[in-house]
Amino acid sequence: ATRSTIRNNSCHLIHSKNEMQTVPSGPIAFNILSNDMTVESLEQLAPLKSLFMKQLSKMAKSYITRYVYDPNHTTLTICKGKTPIGGVCFRAFKKLKILEIVFLAVSSNEQVRGYGTLLMKELKSYAQKNKFYHLLTYADNFAVRYFKKQGFSTQIERKKADWEGYIKNYEGGTLMECPVIPSMDYFKQKEILQKKSHFVKATLQSFF
Repeated sequence: ATRSTIRNNSCHLIHSKNEMQTVPSGPIAFNILSNDMTVESLEQLAPLKSLFMKQLSKMAKSYITRYVYDPNHTTLTICKGKTPIGGVCFRAFKKLKILEIVFLAVSSNEQVRGYGTLLMKELKSYAQKNKFYHLLTYADNFAVRYFKKQGFSTQIERKKADWEGYIKNYEGGTLMECPVIPSMDYFKQKEILQKKSHFVKATLQSFF
């Protein structure tokens, strides 16, 4: 099954497969993919499976295949044209209001161009829309810095009893969490925070 989420330049959600957001690195589009046991869904997920295998080479191929094709897991892709250049595979726990990030990767020749940040912003927007308020993941040593830049912390707000037994425990990984703010426009987050910072500075200066 496929659902396309396309954004225009003002970053408001629109629902047209023909419009794309333009960024410095070129036009992009997002797709939500899940295995509904049809040939079409298997074909759509195959490039993401290959991308994860290539970029996450230390993980067993059978392990990646199992979760990418698991109907309980969903994959958000970021595409240039029709070509996926990155993706995040996650599992949603509706009762817990948690999204567990299982795999996240961007093609090596597209890294350091901001696509990983855009992918995370889109995932947070998806979480908002579907009323998931916590993102959890086990990050390896190479990924901790990326997740910190995306607002994740090793300080876990949710009680262990809430997620223990649900979230996959990776030996050697660092558990990280990011709260999802319902009112935040993540595609304008930097602009919003800058305005708040300027307001606070102006307010403080008015007292002196």
